[in-house]
Amino acid sequence: MSEQPVPRPVAPADLLAPATRGAATAVATVAPVRVGRQGIYDRERRLVAYELLFRAHGRAHADLPLGPEQDHATSQVISATFGDFGVEQIAGDKLLFLNLTRGFITGELPMPCSPQQVVLELLEHVEVDDEVLASLSRLRAEGYRVAVDDFDGDPGRLAAVALADYVKVDLEATGAAFEDVVAGVRSVNPSATVVVERIEDEEAFQRCLRAGADLFQGYHLQRPVTLESMSLTPSQIVCLRLVRALTGSETSIGEIEQLVATDPALSVRVLRTVSSVAAGTSSEITSLRQAVVLLGRRQLCSWVVLMLLGGVTSVDTEALTVVLARAGACARLAPRHYDVAYTAGLLSGVAEALGLDPRELVETTGVAASVRAALVEREGPAGRALEAVLGHEDDDAVRVAGAGHSLYEVSRAWLGALGAAMATVGAVLGDG
Repeated sequence: MSEQPVPRPVAPADLLAPATRGAATAVATVAPVRVGRQGIYDRERRLVAYELLFRAHGRAHADLPLGPEQDHATSQVISATFGDFGVEQIAGDKLLFLNLTRGFITGELPMPCSPQQVVLELLEHVEVDDEVLASLSRLRAEGYRVAVDDFDGDPGRLAAVALADYVKVDLEATGAAFEDVVAGVRSVNPSATVVVERIEDEEAFQRCLRAGADLFQGYHLQRPVTLESMSLTPSQIVCLRLVRALTGSETSIGEIEQLVATDPALSVRVLRTVSSVAAGTSSEITSLRQAVVLLGRRQLCSWVVLMLLGGVTSVDTEALTVVLARAGACARLAPRHYDVAYTAGLLSGVAEALGLDPRELVETTGVAASVRAALVEREGPAGRALEAVLGHEDDDAVRVAGAGHSLYEVSRAWLGALGAAMATVGAVLGDG
């Protein structure tokens, strides 16, 4: 049965505003981000979790060979879920089942998400050897829940079943042996939650109930949907430089913040990630520096590596310069509220580049109320600074004056910020 993708509607990316009248407009580098999602239900047919699935652009299914391409697909799912959509947007408070290849299970590839809301699925083709078993034990000790995917009674996977929190059984693949497979899971691991996949009709659902299964997944309950958004692609060179900086103990948090801030798309992903992965703090996020500190070097490094694995490409340097100049000009106009003004200017530029409503960006990044007030309502010194800068970009003197600033003041702030932005982008991107 073919799936019916349900794209999330997004506006085409707009042109970034020119710095001055007559300046060439810069188009932000954008790319489609897609992730599949299918519900998992309990015995009363209540939605309790989602499984997240890889979706290549232009395809409804993910028919990938084994090896690096599956690692790449897994990276894209995690990156899209935690960086582009945000967990709250894609799943609310439900559990997320993530399919993982051997590289992610054994730690060869980074696991940038925290354990609170995820269930890590061991794919069926992964050989269950001593290394995998040790890795599953380590992940559970770190607080992750693990699942064995597509178990069909294979004796070679029983050791993994014994360690699992969830065991997924494919009803279609097991056929007449389904009840025996479920009974076998119960005998090996009585505490495991049994999840049945491929439930196509009511008769199949009733069969699973009689067999004593706990959770249920399949077209009869919900067909997979494909969610789509647009995302700026972080600069590959910036990511590589960040990895180098994050693995060097001599690099200060200020230098790391400057590198992250060089790429607006990466900045937004950092802000979203801090919100999405429940970093263990109730503090509001007022600045990029705070988000970097809360995320931590190790988590940030894993995230950057993951984006490299996900196939990022370089970003248009003119677009970067314009967004950074806007953020810098806002900060210069509100020096006593530097962090809030810079963050509001940054998010304003990214929202414009993606064709998104700034309110949506605020919700998915989890920034503080002060940033939201500046970005959305234009309130406070930071908000007035942003309004003045936007008026300057549109060559609207009335708008600039209405924000409480003079044309000379704003023009001077913009030109100073533009020069700094050009120098920063050139320094970071120029030497690879």
